[in-house]
Amino acid sequence: MPFTSDTAHVAVKTASTALDMLFKGELEYNTKKESVE
Repeated sequence: MPFTSDTAHVAVKTASTALDMLFKGELEYNTKKESVE
């Protein structure tokens, strides 16, 4: 697949979505951990 601005846009979108999910999961994990203690 040739590297174009379109593929770059898709890659950035995918990365930001993954980071967003990771961040949300991290927050939920920390909240649950604190409520258990």
